[in-house]
Amino acid sequence: MPSRDRPTLHLLATAGKPLAIMLDAQPSAGLLWQAPPPPSGCQLVADSQAPAGAGDGGGVQQQFKFTAPVAGDYSLRFALQRSWDDQPLAVQVVAVTVR
Repeated sequence: MPSRDRPTLHLLATAGKPLAIMLDAQPSAGLLWQAPPPPSGCQLVADSQAPAGAGDGGGVQQQFKFTAPVAGDYSLRFALQRSWDDQPLAVQVVAVTVR
């Protein structure tokens, strides 16, 4: 299954405050976003899932919380992948500018 790179998502955050990153997923198809290791000194945690549409078996939005202690530019590379596949279906780069 070939990987598709999605357009980079650019976000702005405040140093020391958590930033919510929301990504559309399809858990009923086994497709969930895998978070990358956080940059040194930063935190990146899976926070929650919320329905992205009506009905059972629909998509969800996975929420991650990113916190950087100091200002700077950070790049996070998420992979949309089934646990049994070797390669991701899609890659989402999130560029975060922390002020």
